[in-house]
Amino acid sequence: MSNNVEREVIYLLAVVDLIRSMVNRAMFDVGEGDDTNIFFRTSAHHSLFAIALVDFLSMTDAAKEAPVPATPYLRALRTITARPSFNVNGSVADLESVADSFKSWLDEKIEVDVWLPTIGKQLLLRPTRRALHCIAGNLTKHNFLRSIGVAKELQHLLASAGAPLEMRDVIQAQGDIYEHFHDNVGLYHSSAIAEFLNNLLWGIQTYLQPEFERSWTQDRHESCSYSYRYPAGLTDPLARACYWELMNRVRSGPIFQPFTISSSFKSRY
Repeated sequence: MSNNVEREVIYLLAVVDLIRSMVNRAMFDVGEGDDTNIFFRTSAHHSLFAIALVDFLSMTDAAKEAPVPATPYLRALRTITARPSFNVNGSVADLESVADSFKSWLDEKIEVDVWLPTIGKQLLLRPTRRALHCIAGNLTKHNFLRSIGVAKELQHLLASAGAPLEMRDVIQAQGDIYEHFHDNVGLYHSSAIAEFLNNLLWGIQTYLQPEFERSWTQDRHESCSYSYRYPAGLTDPLARACYWELMNRVRSGPIFQPFTISSSFKSRY
């Protein structure tokens, strides 16, 4: 893409659609009250959430044919908030705040006390939250023969905890670690992550609302027909298609109203 506005609309549509694949009523319910938590429909929905989350925390494709430069989705959002194309009277402020807060939360190291029966060791692991969810998501997605990269990361994490292991022993221990990272800590974190993701959607909504109001045009002769006026500089066909879909997402709004997760789901790990 040749300019900032074209890259921005492509990244924003990709972010919105990826988050909506995680934060929707088919995936989970939100409890009642001011301080609540989420309830996955089934354990399979928790697994789907973990897989989509690791995609969100990963890089976009780096192929030369890709329409935008490779970057993690959250970094793309933070780059957008640093140089926003559609900021009107500070409309980008909420998005900037939640993107920065989510990044800081993910980068914080936590302590996870684990018993690994396959190697007979009790260990105190210290991953960042980001690393924990990337490991859990990749182990959810891949068979052990497709997760050697994860095993190497776990080998380093275990060595840092005082348990240097051969690769074959790390592979054997993956199931034990997965139980702690996905079933325990991952499930505990899921409510807080859902709140962050929903707040990102609302931050994007607030940021783009003035642009939607400028752009949306109703047909004078057909009440169900409408169009959007493209901003200056948006000439690439793919970027224009993404802009149209992005404005439609703003038109429909986020699936959930803002919700606040109970502090009891934020005080551990």
